Amino acid sequence: MHIDGFASFVAHTIVVNSDKNAVITGKKADVILAAYKAAQAAVRLIKPGKFNYEVTDVIQKICDSYQVTPLEGVLSHELKKHLIDGNKVINNRETF
Repeated sequence: MHIDGFASFVAHTIVVNSDKNAVITGKKADVILAAYKAAQAAVRLIKPGKFNYEVTDVIQKICDSYQVTPLEGVLSHELKKHLIDGNKVINNRETF
């Protein structure tokens, strides 16, 4: 979907479990919470005056606190009119 040439992306996380009343715990819960909190922190950091590496650093710190690892090779691109992969990029995980 797009609005006036700007793409819009939406996603939801759905946990599928054989027992619908089971509580999610352990590493599964850690991964879900780390992803949620990293996304929320990234949204708050993306503003003028902040640098891309600051967002990457916060994602890493949140993942470290949950003892999980962010995916390598995941990039967040700047969106422009009629362009979904602009030049400004945020790395999900810093790699050398």
